[in-house]
Amino acid sequence: MNNKWSFSVISWIITAIIIVMVLLPVYSKVGDSYPFYIENIAFILLFITFTRFIFLTKHHWFSHSKWFKTIAIFAVIPILFYCVDNLWDFQRFLDEEGVNTILDEVPTKEQSSLGKYIKAQMSFFGASAFITSFLLPFRMLHSMWRLKHRGKV
Repeated sequence: MNNKWSFSVISWIITAIIIVMVLLPVYSKVGDSYPFYIENIAFILLFITFTRFIFLTKHHWFSHSKWFKTIAIFAVIPILFYCVDNLWDFQRFLDEEGVNTILDEVPTKEQSSLGKYIKAQMSFFGASAFITSFLLPFRMLHSMWRLKHRGKV
């Protein structure tokens, strides 16, 4: 059981490092002008965490917890709405204002590549968070079924 907790701690540390690595280029060039830090962090966190839950369920502390899996199944519903709403807000920002409005202080040579990076990583992690949020309840149901009928996760 101790190995499962240390696996969780290590995976949270790795997730934090990935978040910093993805957002550091944006923060170092744009600073506080980027209005989607919280949403971006949430998308990265949801994607990595739910991917880990989907593919590595048997290595987590909740592998034999029926209650956690049941809560996870129903907690995904508002998370899906959160993902769709924030992806919509980001797309509306791109359509109405454009990413160039926050890149005023970035040198002209770097504006195009940084704008593409911001769009690509936000779209990737947003769509990935939505997809993994959609798949998680099915994996939890499958895990609960296997635990009940076969005795393994």
